[in-house]
Amino acid sequence: MFHVETKGKNFSNKELKDNQSIYSGSGVDIIYNKKLGLAKTVFRKDKRLKENFSSSEYLPHTKRKFTLVSLLYSFVRVLMLAYKHNMIQKIISKKSKILDFGSGTGDFLLYMKRKNHQVYGVEPNKAAREISSKNGIIPFENLKQLGGTKFNTITLWHVLEHLQDPSKAIKSFHKMLDKEGVLIVAVPNLESHDALHYKNFWAALDIPRHLWHFTSKGLLKIVKQNGFSVVKVFPLWFDTLYISYLSERNRSKKFALIRGVFKGIYFNLKSFKTKKYSSLTFVFRKSSP
Repeated sequence: MFHVETKGKNFSNKELKDNQSIYSGSGVDIIYNKKLGLAKTVFRKDKRLKENFSSSEYLPHTKRKFTLVSLLYSFVRVLMLAYKHNMIQKIISKKSKILDFGSGTGDFLLYMKRKNHQVYGVEPNKAAREISSKNGIIPFENLKQLGGTKFNTITLWHVLEHLQDPSKAIKSFHKMLDKEGVLIVAVPNLESHDALHYKNFWAALDIPRHLWHFTSKGLLKIVKQNGFSVVKVFPLWFDTLYISYLSERNRSKKFALIRGVFKGIYFNLKSFKTKKYSSLTFVFRKSSP
């Protein structure tokens, strides 16, 4: 389905083209498939570069360090937890049974637990599991350990793009949800204004951790064909600022934090009309048994 033929290193300025190489370098290509509405990270070497990357600098998997960026990240994370809860509380049932897949250090689950929900987490990263356990949320290592447990709600906050087979994973989640269960998926938006601006410097490509890169069309297609209907779509505002900061840093620009914040605000304002936000959260409801 995907063929590494094009050698261009950048996005198109206005739109993505079929079989376009969004990124090419360091043994990795990212190739866009217009029909599917998504791009795939293709490794040119047998041994995946991914194995050489540690999560020690991956903020969702780490303890809070006392640097300006990490402190801002922690502050914004608290705001985002409240925002996420506010956006989904009218959709999920009260005292819902929630599974957060890729639960990281357990912040979201801890917040939802305090809101009287019954929470479960799955986190494959050992270091993140240890931090989560110390925070009072003890996650499982994989889905098999949950047995046949059914849930009202399953969430994936920036996790689907890390999975080898997103469609297979969604099919598994469908089986784990009850009759009218809710699936919530947040992903970076490959067609966002910041993505098209930063091109191959766009931090949300996150090579080689991100194996897939979605447009709205691409994600909707995968999830709908696995028995779900979309209920709501909402942006993650602060993601734009953080991704813009990281993208400015990727470009080795001076005052990356300041530039990133101001550009992020600009991209958010521009997205009010176009809806091309940096990150989008899709709320789905199970539509077939």
